[in-house]
Amino acid sequence: MSKSPLRIHSLDYLRGLAALGIMFYHMHLLNFGETDASSPLAVIKIYAVAIFFILSGLTLYKVYFDSFNTNGIRTFFIKRILRIVPLLWLATILTFLLSEESYTLKKMAVNMLVLPGILKPEMFVANGAWSIGNELGFYVLFPVILLLTQRNVNYLILLLIAFLIPFFYFTYIVLDPASTLGAQWSKYVSPLNQFVFFLVGMGLGALRKPHPALVKFAPYFASVVVIALFTYPVQGEPIQLAAGNNRIVFSALTTLLCYLIYIADFSFLPASVQWGLSTLGEISYSVYLIHPIVFVLTRIALGNIAVSQPYLLIGITITASLIVSYFLYQYFEKYFMGLAKHFKKPVATAAVLVK
Repeated sequence: MSKSPLRIHSLDYLRGLAALGIMFYHMHLLNFGETDASSPLAVIKIYAVAIFFILSGLTLYKVYFDSFNTNGIRTFFIKRILRIVPLLWLATILTFLLSEESYTLKKMAVNMLVLPGILKPEMFVANGAWSIGNELGFYVLFPVILLLTQRNVNYLILLLIAFLIPFFYFTYIVLDPASTLGAQWSKYVSPLNQFVFFLVGMGLGALRKPHPALVKFAPYFASVVVIALFTYPVQGEPIQLAAGNNRIVFSALTTLLCYLIYIADFSFLPASVQWGLSTLGEISYSVYLIHPIVFVLTRIALGNIAVSQPYLLIGITITASLIVSYFLYQYFEKYFMGLAKHFKKPVATAAVLVK
């Protein structure tokens, strides 16, 4: 774990826990079917990814705001590609090899080229890769937004207000609570429906340093927000969490959670817990993309036992996913991160740089 005093370890904690939560959700989905909207797993299904987007905008803002200029745009894109695309390619290739579905050459090409998936993220075949497509699309816009914000933070505020329009449009008009989320998946994963979370993250990064009293009590306030997220009364299909007034409530709570974790001081935690949470944050990208592949391989290895003993399948999958993700991070992700260090500007990782 990095000991740098400039690193915001709490963002690692949240990112890692979000990735772990998504893995738990998928284990339930793949073994027992979809959850009800009242389940904490359903909340995680929707809003853990929103957390990723918020933390991404926040992290990139903190890393680049003071040093970014037009000369660094090319370097920024190269570093982002080296950080994101190699593991996405690996997950995509393994998905193609293990899938029982036949894919056309066109679909395979679209997935490997990556760029078409930015506009139509539902075309990605790797489980969860739609959010990576969204993320890459946000990166395309980030340099322009940051350069404008460097001139005047009001530009960021105006952009945030502007992109609330498509957010509300999808929330109240496009997404139909009477239908299922799966039937509207291509609409839900649209970048226009998600971009506001990235901008919110940048906005959190631009806020002034909080009062020390708020910092002191932030971990406890964050716990209250988590309880509110998991107990807010919603029932039915998960679309109920992603449309209408419920989405506004959950989005606000998710944003508040990210802010509280961002400013919180978790130094009171035992060193072993801090190490574990930071490590989970560091390997979160691999955990997010690789666990569905590990699940398939584990199910094949267990054969009929996987059907009769689903909890054994789940336990082995989770354990193996964490181990595989650790080694992927150490020897695959870090390799490409090392290549990125040949460029001038610092590469953003899961969570960096403090106020």
